[in-house]
This record gives sequence, structure tokens and C-alpha cells, in this order.
Amino acid sequence: MRYLYALLVSVLFVSLAHAQDRQQPIRVCVAMLKNSSPEFVDPAWQRNELIKAFERINKSKDVKKGKAAPIEAIPLESTDEPDPDVRDKDCRFVLHTNLTRVARLGEPKISIPQPSAVEVGTGPGDPRAYPAGFRDATVEYRVMRAGNPEAWASGLVTGNGQLAEDTLVSQLMDQVANRVAGEFRKAHSPAPQ
Repeated sequence: MRYLYALLVSVLFVSLAHAQDRQQPIRVCVAMLKNSSPEFVDPAWQRNELIKAFERINKSKDVKKGKAAPIEAIPLESTDEPDPDVRDKDCRFVLHTNLTRVARLGEPKISIPQPSAVEVGTGPGDPRAYPAGFRDATVEYRVMRAGNPEAWASGLVTGNGQLAEDTLVSQLMDQVANRVAGEFRKAHSPAPQ
């Protein structure tokens, strides 16, 4: 009986030691996507895609082994800078995204050539050089510490392809999540408080 008790106590201490090795999750409030482009994309759906991307990152080997802190993404219902939910939800950081551009590069444009105009071929930026339905998109992101209006990290991601606007922007949300996770896990930056 004493041996069983000693074994249980040792197992408890070992499990507590392993639990202390795991890093605390980084709580990030994710604001709704701000859309500055003329194209319509659902901002709530894109925010949810960004949250799902963080959940996929949390399934990585580094997070499971405790080498990297998990990122707990919490949805916000607004795109505004000051949001009382940040304090209520105990977020350390706030992530803002802005869809600045979605361009349809493969759309044919009707134009009437000027008299005596000569077509020599296609050049860079010519819509005829892209297949139909080809789009280019840009998303800006900014990570701020809760309560601090200055950007802790920021960046720009771009992508293109023969995809629908929502699908292309969703892929950009994956890139944003990977970059933000990389910012949190940089070795030279201090651990997020």
C-alpha cells in the first residue's frame, strides 16, 4: 500500500512538472475584417476563417510539445479601435485586419481603339495577359497590445489566383495567422505579457 501511495505521489509530481513546462496561451481578440476595397466579402466569415487558422496552428507539433505557446483567438464583433470586450474577454492582444484591395485582373474591358492604333501584343499589367476570373488581393494586419494604441506588429499580405473573392481572402487570412503566430514566437522578442 505504501508503494502504491509513493507511486501515485511521484506520478502527480511528474505531471505537475510537465504542466508547468507548458506555456500559457496567448489570448488574442480578433476584430471583424474591415473592408476598404470596393468588392463585397463577408467580414464575419473572414474573421471566423482567421480564428480557424489559429486553431490549425495550435495543432502543430511545437504547440503540442510545449515548445510554443498556443494562441487563443477570441472573436470581437466590431472593427473599431477601442472595444470594451477586449478587457471583458481578458485579451492580451488585439488583431485588426483590413482588406485594402481586391482587383479582377482577368476581366475583359470594352474599349474602342483610337483610329490608327496598332496592337503589338500584351505587356505587364495588361488585363488580356491574365486568364478570366484572375484576382489579386491585399490584406493589411496590425497587432496591438490591449490598452496600447500603437502597433506591436504589422504587415501586409498579398495573393492572387483564379479564385472567388471570398476564397482568395480566406487564403490571405491563413497567411495573416501564420505571420502573427511567427511574431509571437520570435526568439528575439520578449514573451508576451
